[in-house]
Parts: sequence; C-alpha cells; structure tokens
Amino acid sequence: MVLSEGRESFSLREKVQKRAEKLSPATLILLGFILIILSGTFALLLPFMVNPGNKLRFIDALFTATSATCVTGLIVVDTATFFSFWGQLVILVLIQIGGLGYMTLNTILALALRRRIEYRTRLAIRDSFSLDFPGGVVRFVLSVLKYTFLIEGIGFMILFLNFLRYFTPGEAIFPALFHSISAFCNAGFSIFSSNLEGFVLDPVVNFTIMGLIILGGLGFVVLREIVEKRGLSSFHSKVVVRTTLFLISLGTILILLLEWGNPSTLAELPPGGKIMAGLFQAVTPRTAGFNTVPTAGLREASAFLIMLLMFIGASPGGTGGGVKTTTFALLLGVVMNIVRGGDKVEFFHRRVAPATVFRAISVVVLAFFLVFGVIMVLLVIQPAPFLDICFEVFSAFGTVGLSRGITAGLLDLSKFLLIITMYVGRVGIMTLVMLRPSREKDLITYPEDRILI
Repeated sequence: MVLSEGRESFSLREKVQKRAEKLSPATLILLGFILIILSGTFALLLPFMVNPGNKLRFIDALFTATSATCVTGLIVVDTATFFSFWGQLVILVLIQIGGLGYMTLNTILALALRRRIEYRTRLAIRDSFSLDFPGGVVRFVLSVLKYTFLIEGIGFMILFLNFLRYFTPGEAIFPALFHSISAFCNAGFSIFSSNLEGFVLDPVVNFTIMGLIILGGLGFVVLREIVEKRGLSSFHSKVVVRTTLFLISLGTILILLLEWGNPSTLAELPPGGKIMAGLFQAVTPRTAGFNTVPTAGLREASAFLIMLLMFIGASPGGTGGGVKTTTFALLLGVVMNIVRGGDKVEFFHRRVAPATVFRAISVVVLAFFLVFGVIMVLLVIQPAPFLDICFEVFSAFGTVGLSRGITAGLLDLSKFLLIITMYVGRVGIMTLVMLRPSREKDLITYPEDRILI
C-alpha cells in the first residue's frame, strides 16, 4: 500500500514536471510574477507585519504586494506608519525582486542549486530583458546583479551620509537602503509619510534619487554597454539615451513654465529650488513615482503632461513600465517619415525593420485600449474627479505610483482593476499577446489595395 502511494506520488510529480516543461517563456514570466505577488500578499497578512492596532485586509495586502512587485508605488495605506519594520522589509524585498524580474531570481536559484539552465528558461530571460538572442543570458543575468548591487550600494552610501544630517546613524541606515533600492527599481515607495516633500531643497537627495531613477529606467542592456564599451555603440542604446534626455528636458521646461507661479507647488521655492523641483517632477514619471512637491497641487495642464510621460514610461529591459521610450521614438519616426514623404523609418543612418514598427504601433494601441477601458469602468463605479481617475490609471499602467490622493479611498473593485493594470504594465502588453500560439508564415499573399486616410 505504501509502495502504491509512492508510485502515485511519483507519477503526479512527473505529470506536473512534464506540464511545466511545456510552458512557453511568456507563460513562465506571467506565472512567475503572480507567484511572487501571492507570496508577498500572504507574507504581509502575518500579524507582525503591521504596527499594533492596524489590520490589513486581503485586497489591501494584494494591492500593496502587486504595487511593490510591479515596482509601482501606489499605496492604499501609509507605508511609513501602517507597516512594521518587518512589513517594510517584505515590501523592500518585493521591490528588489520585481525590479530585477522573476527570471533573474529563477536563474540565481538555479545557479545556487547547480542546476542546468534550460533553453526554455533562456528564452524567457531573453524576453524578460528584451534581448536579441538567448545565447549568453546567464552571463547577462550575472552582469545585471553586479550593476544593480553596485549602483544601489553607491546610492545607499550617499543617502546614508546625507541622512546623518537629519537622523542618528542607526535611524539613517534603513531609510537610505530602502530609498536607494526603491529609486533604482523605479518603485516610488517611501517610508516617509510625505514621500520626499521634506527634501525638496536638499540637492543630495534630489540628484541621488534622480540618478538612480534614470539609471534604472535606461535598461540593463544600455547600462552594460555604457560600462563595458565606454560609450553608446549600438543603435538601440543611442535611441534610448537620446529619447530619455529629450523627454526629461522637454518635461522640465514645460513643468517650470506651468508651475513657476503655482503657490501649491513651486511658487514659494527659491529660483534654484524651483529648477531642481521642476527637474525632479520631469524625471519621476520615468516610472519612479517619488514626489518632492504635492502631486495633487499640480495644475491640470501639468497633470496631463505627467500622464503622457507616465504612459511612455522607461526603456526596454529596465526596471520600469509604460509603452517604453523606444516605442515612443518609433512612433515619432513614423510621423516624421510621413511628413517627409518617405516610406521608411530611419534613425542615425539606420533603417528600422517594418516588423518592429508594427510591433510598436500594436503596443501603443493595445495599451490605449487597456487604459481607456479601465478609466471608463472607474468613471462609472468610483466617485472621484475625472482628472484624478485618469491620473491614477495612467500611473498604474506606467508602474509609476504618483497619485492625486484618491488611492486610499478606492472601492475594492477599483483596487482590483488597478491591480490588473499594474500587473499588465509591468509584465508588458506584448508578453500577454505572446501567449497566443504563433501561426506559421502565410503561404498566400493577397493583392495590395488602398483605403482613404
């Protein structure tokens, strides 16, 4: 009888293993993030994760775990006062795992256990970091870990030394570590109740956090190229860096113009403080979510601009969400091509493959339908101003975390819809699309025709 039970158990494990081996790379990524989110949810529900007198509901634990794993930063409870040190530590671990990605964690565990990295896993790592080929992905993952811990370590030391001006050495350690990891992973979580508004005139905090946000948002492919090749040699890296600089510069100029005289944001600051705060508000929509001035105090035009920046988001293979800077650059290239009367999209004397252009257009269209659909539902069920709801949904999809103050008052259904939006924003629209089995190349070519535009 014992032998029979053993055979049945072995047969069940064998069936599960065979079924797991059939999972596509996209499915691995999607299920991996769900597993991390659920693990974080149940960990946060433990009694000692919150301060005495507080009780965390399941939907709020799920929202917090999703926001941390998807490196978003939207919060339904105050991270600084609601959670205990252990709860904040769990959130920090989820942020770090979410920033690196599930496949990175999976690879680390496999290497630690001296297990062979299967080809299917290599494909998933390739898709996770938007690489071209599955070859060399293990070395790439090790490089990702090296650069991540190095950059976060430098950020930690700078913030720690600066926080000594405000706290004792013992009190400064955890905030420095938390904000360094949260900034590089573009999470936007803070263990200060007012986020970084108390440091609006502190140049060390501002420029350190901005530096971490930008480096995390550029993508590990670009970081590796800059460090190892001492410059930008690839076509991809040139597009990423120039598009990022363009968006930050344009965002800074427009925010300064719109907010310079706004008493709720920049008006009371000295000229140098205004410029620094304006720059910070242009950098943080790169999917980070920190704020040094009250987001709810922004003028409607500024909020609309930030929604656009959040929708674009970070770059492929980085720690942020959104439709990505390269997608935005390709769409601009399509428009410029039409204006010039050409039939090719070209940058830096290079022509972009039509398949890549179609993919970029598909990402934007699908993202627009998702965001538009969630906004429509929230406008029906959620009693909140139109602009605030739109801002919340764009922030969730871009995994940014900026809010105009309505997150804590959301209905449970609204929270669930934002959980889905954050999840899709982090794993990527195209990852979901890749779940559909790809059909073989068409053997029939139909005649070309035209429609009026």
